[in-house]
Amino acid sequence: MPRYIESIYVEGFRGIRKLKEPIRLTRFNVVIGRNNTGKTSLLEALYIMPTPWEGYLDPMIGSERQHIIARLHGGHPSLIYAYSGLAQLQYKIINATIKISLSEGRLHNVLFNDQEVDNYDKYKKLLAETLNLNEEQVSYFTLFIPNDTVYLRDLYTRILNKWDYLVKHGLHRKIVSELINPVVYDVFTEVLIERGQLKLRKEISEDIGPLYIHIADQGDGIERICLVALALEYAKPGLILWDDIEVAAHPGLIEGVIRWLASKEWQVVITTHSIDVLYTLTYVNPLDAQVILLRKTKDDIVEAKTFSLDEIEELLSKNIDLRKVADVLEL
Repeated sequence: MPRYIESIYVEGFRGIRKLKEPIRLTRFNVVIGRNNTGKTSLLEALYIMPTPWEGYLDPMIGSERQHIIARLHGGHPSLIYAYSGLAQLQYKIINATIKISLSEGRLHNVLFNDQEVDNYDKYKKLLAETLNLNEEQVSYFTLFIPNDTVYLRDLYTRILNKWDYLVKHGLHRKIVSELINPVVYDVFTEVLIERGQLKLRKEISEDIGPLYIHIADQGDGIERICLVALALEYAKPGLILWDDIEVAAHPGLIEGVIRWLASKEWQVVITTHSIDVLYTLTYVNPLDAQVILLRKTKDDIVEAKTFSLDEIEELLSKNIDLRKVADVLEL
């Protein structure tokens, strides 16, 4: 099972002054912690890795990765801790170390195994060889799903534009059977476009014929999950970065999503504030999974501690809420 990025170290990026030490990643990672401990910043630091140069777009969204992050916050200066200095991002991947430096939210330099790389074509080739991907796959390598309505609206538009590919490869049916039907009472056969909108096809009977239900009418959670699943099936990223995975999702839907994510050939890093996600994680028990707790010291250094699913299950068996779980884990 893939474990493309083995560890990450961050200094001076977004809300992270610096990590106390590199964070080791497994195949399936769930990041928890109080607000403003650096959970989203960690995802964003991982997101930048495939295309740190300006002018190269996330092909699923159609914007530069730094620009997407900047729009979510306060512009490009917000990518730098305290809005000045350098941000240092370091990734340990298979047989290689990558170091990316940002200045004022823009690329400063890139080192690949301590050798400076001065153009994206060379960097892309090195990444493709190291990760055993083709060069086109490099630009799709990370897919970031923030908790942001504008991003989801943009993703909706991009999904419509890629619809012919999704239908040709049967992905519009695949996500319904694998992900939507197991968590709803109705039985749908496919996602389709009708009058420029995504709908679910529901078969009733020969007399009545099919019904076409707006995805939005199934609830915000189903709509969000459906969009993200279509994007993931299209892009087939090596690394999924999903912020606040529990937003608008009921516990059954959370379980379905975690099972679905765990069944695929990709590395996953998700953040959550929800105790339901932790309960579900221990129940589904994905291979090579861990929980990462982030906390900040008084001098604003982010510490990370990792826990096995057995350790999390033991804590949850005491029937304490998420806030108390975090308090216990910090001791």
